[in-house]
Amino acid sequence: MAVIHELSSHLADLIAAGEVVERPASVAKELVENAIDAGATRITVEIENGGVTYLRIADDGCGIAPEDAPVAFRRHATSKLRTEEDLAAIGTLGFRGEALAAIASVSRIDLLTKQRGVLAGTHLHLEAGQITEQEEAGCPEGTTIVIRDLFFNTPARMKFLKKDFTEAGYVMGVVQHAALSHPEIAFTLIRDGKQVFATAGNGNLMTPVFGVFGRELTEVMLEIEPFERGGVRVWGYITKPHSPRPNRSMQHFFVNNRYIKSKVMQAALEEAYRNKIITGKYPCCALFLSLPLHMVDVNVHPAKTEVKFAQEKQIFEAVYIACKNTLEMDDNIPEIREKPAPTAKEDNLTENQQRMTAAPPVPAPEPAVRQPVPAALPARPAAAYRQPYIDADDFDDGVPAAAIRQAMPAIERGESALHHLTHIPPQAAAPEAEDVPEAPAPVPAAPIANPADGGGAAVASADEPFAPAARVLGEAFHTYIIAEDADGLLLIDKHAAHERMIFNRLRQTEQLPVQQLLAPVVAELHAAQAGAVQEHIEEVRAAGFDIEPFGADSFAVRAAPSYLDSADIPGTLAEIAEKLLTSRAPVTDRLDDLIHMVACKAAIKAGSHSSMAELQSVCDRVLGDPEVTCCPHGRPVTVRLTRYELDKLFKRVNQ
Repeated sequence: MAVIHELSSHLADLIAAGEVVERPASVAKELVENAIDAGATRITVEIENGGVTYLRIADDGCGIAPEDAPVAFRRHATSKLRTEEDLAAIGTLGFRGEALAAIASVSRIDLLTKQRGVLAGTHLHLEAGQITEQEEAGCPEGTTIVIRDLFFNTPARMKFLKKDFTEAGYVMGVVQHAALSHPEIAFTLIRDGKQVFATAGNGNLMTPVFGVFGRELTEVMLEIEPFERGGVRVWGYITKPHSPRPNRSMQHFFVNNRYIKSKVMQAALEEAYRNKIITGKYPCCALFLSLPLHMVDVNVHPAKTEVKFAQEKQIFEAVYIACKNTLEMDDNIPEIREKPAPTAKEDNLTENQQRMTAAPPVPAPEPAVRQPVPAALPARPAAAYRQPYIDADDFDDGVPAAAIRQAMPAIERGESALHHLTHIPPQAAAPEAEDVPEAPAPVPAAPIANPADGGGAAVASADEPFAPAARVLGEAFHTYIIAEDADGLLLIDKHAAHERMIFNRLRQTEQLPVQQLLAPVVAELHAAQAGAVQEHIEEVRAAGFDIEPFGADSFAVRAAPSYLDSADIPGTLAEIAEKLLTSRAPVTDRLDDLIHMVACKAAIKAGSHSSMAELQSVCDRVLGDPEVTCCPHGRPVTVRLTRYELDKLFKRVNQ
């Protein structure tokens, strides 16, 4: 008896459906992509019960000829590929020729289609992949496909579906991604008889961005002006660093107008936010990439949500520089705004309906407080504890593309970005001095006064020339500096500001300033902490500590960073040990983390007394140094309350 036998066509279709049709959203994705490829200008998606019992996709595209309609439901039937060479330059969203056959094998389908200028259309009815009816029909130009009773013949698949509301959310995501990638197409989503999402199709990317992200996030978004490097073009929107999210669910990446999941683009985005965003939080984005078709392979995943880049280094570089430029042009100062009370009519609207009915906000003009990062980013000193800018040398032929792939597990572990790549030493010769713009000289951080001198922090020298950009009015809770300028009020967190100044100064210094202690300080640690310090003792010394083992789990510290008070040394070493225990980052990044801790301990403490002169000095340094926008942990340094918002609060202006 034969052991190996050929599967029946129906069983083969069911297996293929398992790869392509995971849930109603999978069906919606394939059919929406077909509608886009058909040249549609309007696409309507309607679902009931999460799309399980009813899913309709209607478009005004080119339609299907009567003789082609039955063929479209056969396996490996497509109008988008002809030769083997076509696989190397895929420019359409659909191309595999499997979607319709796979969908038809697990559902009941009605197809209504008519070509433009033709008198009559075509109607097909299929059950489990078999055509049971075929006839002429009156219908509008374009194509309408109705999917009923998904998985009716594979009940085992039904148990893997989630609740209707959750499945409807997945369909919403499909429509939103399509709307973002094609703002020139008008999309409408109807759920259980109610319209929940719509775009105008006017070609303005801000319209779908507003519909997808909502008013609150859209107001803190920065537009990435089109940036091109090495044939790779980047544009889109990213959020300001002071408005992060607890996960990456609001990161949307597109390559050649196709929604994808890309760890390379994700890593480049998050690396641009390094030391600007709160640890454990993530930026939001709608980030678009355009590149020649031969540089990307979209045929690596059945659902076409993953792609393979021919030059990953080049992609990383273009995305990183585009995002970094955009962030550097913004002051990252949150604005305090009065939250308008909802009207009675708005109370009865769903959140998505409010997004659709509200006009997109008009972004306020951005203050020109920063200079953009040039395409060839300036070189910085090659200190071991510093994060270099990424310039052309960091992406020369001596850095293999495999380095990026090796760093990908860091993203999966939740780390901020592609640290391995950014710290690979360049192999090529350094560029000529005249070819590389000089980086602006950093504003030195304020020194810390000796605590024995009364506990105050002398944060600036009185004779250093600084033009006051704002007048300090006072201090709230011995923590927040209150100042005014021509635009309104500023609230400055003096601890966060001073911490950032110290951090920047330490990272800009080739040799960390160290103070010799009159008497050694003995730091007692737990066994695990002591083991971590002993294992990485050279890194601890590179951070400014002269340290030697002193007993089983103790260390004698004879010198420490000059900013650090001797009383803070044991606690700082304990924190360093905990960080060394949990960190799997490269050495240079761990040194950055050690400097974080030193800067935090050395900065002015919230609640400590400061004189008006000291407060004015901190204010001047914050407003005069574009690098002091957030503390090393990502918390904002400055918050603004504009004169207009203040007048609104006191009802001095019409609203």
